[in-house]
Amino acid sequence: MKTPRPLSNTREKIVGLAQNYIQGIGYHSFNYRQIAADLSIKNASIHHYFPAKDDLGLAVIEQAKTDFTAFTESSASKAPTDRVEALLGIYQRYLEDGRKLCIVGSFGACYQDISPSLQAAIDSHVAQIATWLTGTFAEGLQTGEFTFKGTAEAMTSGWTSTLVGSLNIGRTHGAKAFEQTLDYLRQSIR
Repeated sequence: MKTPRPLSNTREKIVGLAQNYIQGIGYHSFNYRQIAADLSIKNASIHHYFPAKDDLGLAVIEQAKTDFTAFTESSASKAPTDRVEALLGIYQRYLEDGRKLCIVGSFGACYQDISPSLQAAIDSHVAQIATWLTGTFAEGLQTGEFTFKGTAEAMTSGWTSTLVGSLNIGRTHGAKAFEQTLDYLRQSIR
């Protein structure tokens, strides 16, 4: 969720490439051979760090959670409107970076076909995002920045669903449709 930092070791590079593949082509569509070719290493080198594909998937989700924590900490002093705009900016970068899906959308698309440990990890990440977004919406209502009807929890549910879907719409219908979706979200809280 934050600006990517240079990856310094093989393990980090593997996780970064796996995340890129998962967001670009999906969890079930990438394999260790692709990452090994990208890094000019053998598959066995990847298995050294991640014996099973689930281990690598879990590492990708944990990295996404770490990145989201860094994002929330870096935006904590901002006004609710600015925090929400920063979140929308993350999704804009996903679309601009090869029309990628977010991690939630990538694993959500295959949720019924992934292991319980991956399901639990992605559920935890969704809860992390929802908790932050609910707090941001509640604060915005309290300060008068936001004027929507209903609860912060209900708005969070609508936003998380729409954000995930917005990237699919961006993939299939282009940047204009994606931007219209983000504008709809902006209007929903004012």
